[in-house]
Amino acid sequence: MRICLISREFPPDTGWGGIATFVHDLALGLAEIGAEVEVIALSADGKNSTVDYKGIKLHRVAPVADLDKYQMLLSLMPYSHSLLKSLVALHLKFVELHSAKPFDIVEVPEMFGEGVFLALTKLCPLVIRLYTPHFKFIDEKLHLIDEGFDHQLLSIIEKLTLLNADAVVSPSQDLGDYVANAIGFSSEEMHIMKGLVDTNRFTPEGAQALKIDEDVLKVILVGRLEERKGVYQLIRAIPQVVKKFPKVKFFLIGKDTNTAHGGKSVQAELEAELKKSGCGQHVVFTGPVPHASMPEYFRSADIFVLPSLYDNAPLTCLEALSSGTAIIGTSAGGMKEYVQNGKSGIIIPPSDVQALSDALLELLSDKAKRESFGREARKSALELYDRKITARASLKLYEQAIVDFQRNKLKALVRTDKDSILQSSQHLMAKFDEMVYAFLYKRSLTFRLSYWFHMCKDRPKLFSATVLVNAADKLAGALKLKDKPAVIKKLEAEIKRQPVGAGRS
Repeated sequence: MRICLISREFPPDTGWGGIATFVHDLALGLAEIGAEVEVIALSADGKNSTVDYKGIKLHRVAPVADLDKYQMLLSLMPYSHSLLKSLVALHLKFVELHSAKPFDIVEVPEMFGEGVFLALTKLCPLVIRLYTPHFKFIDEKLHLIDEGFDHQLLSIIEKLTLLNADAVVSPSQDLGDYVANAIGFSSEEMHIMKGLVDTNRFTPEGAQALKIDEDVLKVILVGRLEERKGVYQLIRAIPQVVKKFPKVKFFLIGKDTNTAHGGKSVQAELEAELKKSGCGQHVVFTGPVPHASMPEYFRSADIFVLPSLYDNAPLTCLEALSSGTAIIGTSAGGMKEYVQNGKSGIIIPPSDVQALSDALLELLSDKAKRESFGREARKSALELYDRKITARASLKLYEQAIVDFQRNKLKALVRTDKDSILQSSQHLMAKFDEMVYAFLYKRSLTFRLSYWFHMCKDRPKLFSATVLVNAADKLAGALKLKDKPAVIKKLEAEIKRQPVGAGRS
């Protein structure tokens, strides 16, 4: 079978993130079982290239620079503009390759509607694999993403693409159910296929990175430092743990992010909390670690902990399983479908600091249980998540998708009821109006003067309240007040309920 995998991310050029690593291992797994695989991904240096990579053909493309001439689009929708440049480049390369030698099937991630042009043109059977769609990040306000028009547009493109794919596959039932409900799929239309891991790289045996005293127990968290990963809960659980295990050491392995309140460093906030609790000496922030070195970190650990507030099917969980490391995870998302509670790890409720402390203490105090969990973890990885297993399952899915494509089933662009469609349309238009209004307000003095004039003339109460709140904000900043008076908070809440253009005549 001739297969094309399209992904903006593919290592090493674009890093070893979850999507990049999955596509990489899937491509190699498919090639190992005899498929002809080509990958189209973005380049890091802005140049186009084609190379043979471990038995697959890898095409790198640069984003389409011609789209930079659309300055209004760039100004109003910078996120969509940037992604559109990538999507066009990836699709043009696919058309070139497909015209020269047709593919039997193409697979893309769902993120940002990477397969939208294929979904609309029906050039080839299309399979979409879920990771975590952008519309879920918007709906649940993850990563501090706003609800503006720019992001709403990407959400609609994602849903449109999913509805017109020949097969959609999810790595967890949890995410599959969420997406099916969001786009109007029936349960039969959503395929569930678990994630994969390179079980030959992530093994219990081999070199270890954390070479410290043998009597020091080592707990690792692997992932970006962000609220969603449960890093604050871990830091707050540590004081209870070190009281009973004063030699325990926690290693937070991952890149810092500026997603704390006010766009500040998460690591700085965590370090401040550790300073207050007096536990700073028990925690090491390693920063990002090359993916090639990660097996050595997993082998070094007594426990892998990921107390996520939400995670679909984190690759790090699979890597810990394959490394034979005892795991503590949460029930939020898909991790509970990978870690067998009480057998290969412990599953706790999200955001529960006490439950996290208890789970850590339980495993730290019982070496036999840690080792038993580790053996079961490794066994499950070999039996369920090896990349060749996922590759074979993917081939079966591709075969069915090809049959469905050849039947040429007519698919509706939107399947939700008319009231939901109307609400979504109104919401989208409102966000577009807000975006344009904010754009003009920021860049035009004449527009700002007109705005305030009409608000004073037509909405005097709103005008007075807005002026009062703005003055109070400046006064609070000058006096370095930690909190605002209740009346000001009440006025702020009322102002936020008004339409963005409330001051217009």
